[in-house]
Amino acid sequence: MITLNKTIAYTKGWIHTFTIALLLGAFVSILLITLEPFDSNNEFSYKYLILSGYAFCLIIPILLVHPIENYFYKTQTKRWFVLNECLYIIATTFIVFLFSFFYHFYVVSGLTSFTSKLIWGFIKSFGVPFAPIVVPFWIYLRSKYGVIEVPLRTIETTKSKKSVTIIGNNKSETLTILESDFIFAKAQQNYVDVYYNTENGMQQQTFRNTLSNIMKQLPKAWQVHRSYLVNLDYLDIVEGNARKRFIRITTTKETIPISQVYYKALNNRLSNSSQ
Repeated sequence: MITLNKTIAYTKGWIHTFTIALLLGAFVSILLITLEPFDSNNEFSYKYLILSGYAFCLIIPILLVHPIENYFYKTQTKRWFVLNECLYIIATTFIVFLFSFFYHFYVVSGLTSFTSKLIWGFIKSFGVPFAPIVVPFWIYLRSKYGVIEVPLRTIETTKSKKSVTIIGNNKSETLTILESDFIFAKAQQNYVDVYYNTENGMQQQTFRNTLSNIMKQLPKAWQVHRSYLVNLDYLDIVEGNARKRFIRITTTKETIPISQVYYKALNNRLSNSSQ
């Protein structure tokens, strides 16, 4: 089962978002012209042109919502979770349904008044049946054009004096440290071992919690593997090959595995920081 707190790729740029919107719009237009719903099998002027107009009912909402999703992406320290993606798809799909209804009502049907009952009837009869066809393609495109982003290291982030408090499921499990002192975390079944820097060297504390919940409490924690979070400010070296890669950090000799999807993001970060 996929956890809702799992980090996934995010489509940040306007160009890719616009490309996704155009592809979805073209896909929906082809579907409507092919299937001819709304009793559109009857001939009327500019039939295919009018049916193609439903494409804008997807394109416009996707572009309108993009600044909002970018805002949440930035407030979450440039991380995007499965829960975010689910809420985005549900909310934007509903807006698409509303745009489609008003286009159908005013442009296609030429009516002048409507009720909330008509809106829900349209969504139930025409919107919902198309969702299982369009939404999977939409999610695929966002995954295809999305990336997992790792911010560049700066003097401000490495010397941050901001404190964070880590809380486990048990009330007695709390730890307050500087966010820059977090080194890495390792998940083992229902527990997470958090390693952090102190004046006496590296220390460790165990929390009964999930790795994803611990990550939400640590702004500098970046997932590199399903069982590991790392503060990349402590990164020493990346080694291994295309099949298996590992991270070594400056404060410990422990080898931390890195998954392929996270390695791509890390590699981009390292390439940019060397320029």
